[in-house]
Amino acid sequence: MDGILNWMKEFLIIYLILNILTNLTALDQYKKHLHFFSGVVLMLVLLTPVLRLTGKEGKLEALISSKVFWEKLDSARQDTKKLEFIRNSHYIARYEQAIAREMRQQAQQQDIALRQVQVRLTDDYEIRRVTIWPEFSSDAQQEGEKKALIQFLTQTYGLEESRIFIQQ
Repeated sequence: MDGILNWMKEFLIIYLILNILTNLTALDQYKKHLHFFSGVVLMLVLLTPVLRLTGKEGKLEALISSKVFWEKLDSARQDTKKLEFIRNSHYIARYEQAIAREMRQQAQQQDIALRQVQVRLTDDYEIRRVTIWPEFSSDAQQEGEKKALIQFLTQTYGLEESRIFIQQ
């Protein structure tokens, strides 16, 4: 008799806690998930006396802990992928900055004045786009200096003209 009373107390306490949690959630999209989760938990609580009688309670606990383990492992895999993506993005950004500095230095050695260089790479570290803000000496010589700049970039870095953008 005490076992049934304890089981009823457990069930009522869990039911009340789950009801409070469900009612405290602000967004309806979370309420759906909480209703489902609370239903599963209540079903497990209802089944525990039956599982105790049949001797399969330990198997259920093992199954649940196994499921939790695989979910945690999957979560760890997803976190690892996110970290790799973030780290790769960080390396790409640093590499883009290094290439931009290199281009400015090379251009200065060729007496080409650049205000700013911006390089964008693909995920495979290939140059996708180069945007350059040159300092032209005069408006009359601007077109010739533009051609010289494009020729310098195509010869020095093997870039296609379609990947080079010159801004004013």
